[in-house]
Amino acid sequence: MMITFIVTLSLVCALSSSNDGLKVRALSFGRTSADYVQFQPGDMSPFSTSFTICSWMKRLHDASYPIVLNYNPGHVIVGGDGYWNSAIKSYLNVRGRYAGFKQWFHYCLSIVARGTLRVYVNGAQSDSTSASTSWLTMGGTITLGNSESMSTGYIFGGQLHKLNWYSEELTSSQIREMYEAGLCSTVEEEYSSREIKWELILTKQRYGNVTEFLPTECGVDRKTKLEETDVKHATIEQKLQEVTETLNDTLTELNGTKAECRESKIVLQEKETKLNRTEQKLQEVTETLNDTVAELNGTKAECRESKIVLQEKETKLNRTEQKLQEVTETLNDTLLEARSLETVSRWDVLFTPPYLNKLFTRQLYNQLIDWVMMEDFIGVNVTVGLVEHFKQHHEEQEDHETCDED
Repeated sequence: MMITFIVTLSLVCALSSSNDGLKVRALSFGRTSADYVQFQPGDMSPFSTSFTICSWMKRLHDASYPIVLNYNPGHVIVGGDGYWNSAIKSYLNVRGRYAGFKQWFHYCLSIVARGTLRVYVNGAQSDSTSASTSWLTMGGTITLGNSESMSTGYIFGGQLHKLNWYSEELTSSQIREMYEAGLCSTVEEEYSSREIKWELILTKQRYGNVTEFLPTECGVDRKTKLEETDVKHATIEQKLQEVTETLNDTLTELNGTKAECRESKIVLQEKETKLNRTEQKLQEVTETLNDTVAELNGTKAECRESKIVLQEKETKLNRTEQKLQEVTETLNDTLLEARSLETVSRWDVLFTPPYLNKLFTRQLYNQLIDWVMMEDFIGVNVTVGLVEHFKQHHEEQEDHETCDED
C-alpha cells in the first residue's frame, strides 16, 4: 500500500506540474553569483557532433561578460550580451547585435563538427565561422545564470524562457519559424531532436534568488485555464486508475516471485550444505591421498635403496661363489695330490669347510672319487661325529680286507 501511495503521489505531482503551464513559465535570475541553476544533463552523446541551442532571453543586468548557459567540460557557452558564443572549441563574438535592456529577444546557436558554427538573433543569422573538428566532451555539468566558477563578472541577472537543446543543426527556416511564432508558442515541440527540454529544466534545483514566473505576454484566460485543468485532471484520474491496476498486478506478481525466491533460497541452502560436506569429505580424501602418496614415495625410495643393496650383495655373492668354486677346485686338486702322496686320508677331506657341518649334496658327493659308500648318505648333515664314525668303520674294514689278502 505504501508503494501504491508513493507512486500515485509522484504521478499526481508530475502531471499537475505540467498542467500549471510549465511550458509558458520563465525564470528570473538575481544579480549575485549565488543565483543560478545547475544540474547533470545525463547522456550527452546525441550532441557529440552537432546540436542547436535556442532560447528567449531578457537582459536586466550589466555584467562584464554575462553568461546565460555554461556546459563544462565541453566549453559550450551562451552569453547574455553577444560576447560569448562558444561550442566545441569554436567561438564567435556578436556583442552589440542583441536587443536592448528589458526587451525579450530570440537567440539560437548551432554547430556541426568539421562544419560551421552559427549564431541567430531574432530569427536571422547574425554571424558564422568554421567549426572545430573536435567532438563534444561527455560528462559535463550545465549551469544557467553564471559560469561554473560562479564569478561576479559572469552574472546573467536577467530573465530566461524556453531554453531547449536540440541534437541536430536546425535550419535557418526552422529557427525563423520559432522566432515568428513568438514568446508563448509551442512550435519547438514539433522537433523530435529536442533532447533537453525547458519543462525539464524548470524542475531542476535552483540556488539563491532564481524565481519562476508567467510572462505577461503569455497570460491566459482564467476560465479557459480552468476548463483545460478539468480536462487534464480527468486524464490524470484515468491514468492513475491504469497505473493503480498495473501496480496491483505487479504486486501480485512480485509476491509470487518472492515465494518462489524463498523456495529457491531453501533449495540453495540445502545444496550449499551438501556442497560443504562434499568439500569437507574431498578435503579428507585429499589429505589421505597426499599421505599415501608421501608414504608410497618413501617406500619407493626404500625399495630403490634395498635394490641397490641387494644388487651389491648379489654381486658379492656371485664373486664369493666364484671364489668358492675356485677354492674348491684348488682344494680338490690339492687333496688328490695329497692322497696320491698319502699325506692325508680321505676322511681329512670331510673335515674341510666345504663338507663339515654342511648338507651332503649330490654335488659334494660327485666331488669325491671312489667313495661309493657315501652315496647312501646324500641329504645328511656332515658332523664331526659322523665323520669319526665312518672313518673308524672304514679303517676297520680296510684292515680286514688287508688281512684277507695276506
